Order: sequence, then structure tokens, then C-alpha cells
Amino acid sequence: MAQSESCEGCSHAHDCKKVYEQLGCVEGPSIAWTVVLAFLVPIVVFIGALAGFGRLMEGVVGARVQMPLAAALALAATAGVMLVVRVLTRQHRRK
Repeated sequence: MAQSESCEGCSHAHDCKKVYEQLGCVEGPSIAWTVVLAFLVPIVVFIGALAGFGRLMEGVVGARVQMPLAAALALAATAGVMLVVRVLTRQHRRK
């Protein structure tokens, strides 16, 4: 493997390969569910809550304030769900 120009003057140029090999061999738990919880769940909850609150407010409030109010409520609902998820995952880790 040829060294790049940025490695030519480095005193650790030969050790980099060893470090990356060691990092690649590290065994650990899968983080797939953590990634789903951190990225996918908030988006899905927000979209679902926005649709739900939008539909609930169709006949209740004026059309002008309907979407901003639904978005604010959906954001609050998403924050609440993520707070619950955070508490549950912390309790699960302690066991």
C-alpha cells in the first residue's frame, strides 16, 4: 500500500496501518437498534403526530393556525416520546 503525501513526513506513518487493523478487529455489540432509536423513531413519531394533530384540528381551529399549532404539538409529542425512550434505555442498561 503506497503512502499518501500527507504521511511522508510523519514519524508514525508505519504505525497507522497497525492501528487501523486493530480497530477493525475490535469486537463489540451491534449498534443497529441504537441507530434506529436515535434517528428513525423521532422522524416517524414526528410525522405520525403531525398527521394526527393536523387531522384532529381540521374543524377545531382556523386553517391559518392549524399547521403551526399541529407542528408545535407534534414537536412536543416527539420530545416526550424520546424522553421516555431515553429513560427506558438507561434503566435497561443498568440491569
